[in-house]
Amino acid sequence: MKKILLLLLTTFTLSCCNNEDDTPQNPIDQLPPATQDGANTFGCLINGEPFVVLNTSNQTAIYQGGVLQIGGSIDNSDMDVNIILRISESISINTSYSLTNIPFNQSLFINNGNGCYYDFANTISGSVTITNFDQTNFIISGTFNFSTQTNECENINITNGRFDLQYIP
Repeated sequence: MKKILLLLLTTFTLSCCNNEDDTPQNPIDQLPPATQDGANTFGCLINGEPFVVLNTSNQTAIYQGGVLQIGGSIDNSDMDVNIILRISESISINTSYSLTNIPFNQSLFINNGNGCYYDFANTISGSVTITNFDQTNFIISGTFNFSTQTNECENINITNGRFDLQYIP
């Protein structure tokens, strides 16, 4: 009788288990947190789909000659995408920089997987806001969004972008 009771209890317990993985279902919850301590994170939503650069070799943050360049890329079997942001204005915390202020501020989106290249001039709207610019510890953090289009490829809408990177001076 004990064996039957144990078998029933085990069967009931296993049937109640949740087999779903721990990955959040909401795309925005899959992005890295908006930190400001040089955590080397870069992510955004591309047309509502999460884009998170986990490999620090594929993250760029350079501030030289008064020009800030930030970027992230993923090059694997699932996607080959690059995002580059440039600001050529004086950097201030909590300032929004328009990405349509060409040639000073620019955004670039490349999808090598489908051969789509969205040049700086293709940016319809967008901005970068710097939330932390630590010139002692070389940390740059902020948020970004932009929309871009070409006649040959689908429109791209980048939202909820965030970065927290150690930059190269």
